Amino acid sequence: MEELPSKKAIVIGAGLAGLVSALSLQKAGITVTLIDQRKQVGGLCGTFRLDNREFVIACNDFGKGLVKLLRELGVNFPFNNKKSSVFYRGQWFNAAPDLKMLWQLRSEWRNVFSLLGGIIAQQFPHRTPQSIEKFANRLTSAGAVNDLSKLISYFMGVHPSDIQTSFFGLDGKYNYGYTTMACPIGGPQAMADAIADVFLQQGGKLLLNTRYTKHNKQGNHFYAEINDGESRIVEADYIVDTREQRSLYPADSKRGLPLSMLCLAVKNEFPYPENTHTLTYFEPDVSHWFGKLDQGIQPEHFGFHVFKSDLVPNTDNTYTLNLYFYLPRGVNQLEDGKRTIYSEYLLNRLEKLLPGINNHLAYRRLLTPDDFVALHGLSSRVMPFIVSREKPHNSSSEAGYFYAGHSVYPPGEHAGAAALSGALVAQKIISEKTLFNTETSVGGHHENAHQQA
Repeated sequence: MEELPSKKAIVIGAGLAGLVSALSLQKAGITVTLIDQRKQVGGLCGTFRLDNREFVIACNDFGKGLVKLLRELGVNFPFNNKKSSVFYRGQWFNAAPDLKMLWQLRSEWRNVFSLLGGIIAQQFPHRTPQSIEKFANRLTSAGAVNDLSKLISYFMGVHPSDIQTSFFGLDGKYNYGYTTMACPIGGPQAMADAIADVFLQQGGKLLLNTRYTKHNKQGNHFYAEINDGESRIVEADYIVDTREQRSLYPADSKRGLPLSMLCLAVKNEFPYPENTHTLTYFEPDVSHWFGKLDQGIQPEHFGFHVFKSDLVPNTDNTYTLNLYFYLPRGVNQLEDGKRTIYSEYLLNRLEKLLPGINNHLAYRRLLTPDDFVALHGLSSRVMPFIVSREKPHNSSSEAGYFYAGHSVYPPGEHAGAAALSGALVAQKIISEKTLFNTETSVGGHHENAHQQA
């Protein structure tokens, strides 16, 4: 029997979605060219150097679902399981609800049982999602239970009225596994590099500092123009585009707030809590203070979160922390005086989370959303678009052209959803390739082999 020609794919973007999609396709026998305009793989799941110190760009904690997915792809990268804690009204809570939290909230037992019953009922089929703001306020009175039930909206960078109750069930429905936190040993850049190494070992082609510009299609073949200083054409049967897909959303879509970042270097002699990843300073009445931020107004008090990743220590005997917070909507840059005011506010409250830390700080530098874009060419938004409907599907109107990444299906504004998106797109392409090869081998060339997924 005549050997069928190998199919080819171009994957645009070497973030987590692109890496997973490219590796999945390459292992299935499709020849993949993975391109990224940046000088390193990983996208938001990477690290960067600032004043000769290494910091995490953004995502650094993942669910056990990603660990399982990577192992299935032959990436046996080591992770640590760590906890995250929330500081609220002088008391520490586990970020993942547990029996200890229920005991801590026993004085609000009516609110606890009302909320739990509502969450369980919301998982029943044909239940109409509603905003977490409306849901929590209907079931609970003002207090700790009401505020803590809205914590997810803070992490997504949106007001509780802009996030749906459907988020409560995503972790179980899609097996993200974020209730068991997995942190990459060596940091997210080491993890991303490990995925890229396996991809290259499988025969894949990685082109960094390379930009995709456009393509045309002739028959079932794409001819993509890429540029790494010189323009050239790459032929492919499939294209997987992991960039943010603004065109798939209404032009007036509301967007999540972008994160700002206070980069800190701490002397090694100061211990960060063991087996802990994220510490959150959660200011009471989140609906009020985040509502102010959402309206473009600076509230008197606001929350933030900080984490330490498992990076190689700096040469000056310090380790680095990332502290994230939100500026008011529309404020993406700060003058020096306001940078100092924000830094002092954050460090004053960080002292409540980590007593004594200010006496051991060796470095600090604040990065605004505009600074973040200038450094990385990426947005710091967790939730790129706020919509009540389902996310756009992975298949485009053009056969063979697919979308992946956190702006398209599946739901969940985190790295786990982006990785799953890349895996699902790869599965669609692999199934199309299998169908194409079967039909070709038994009945000759089938012109409509690429069906819309």
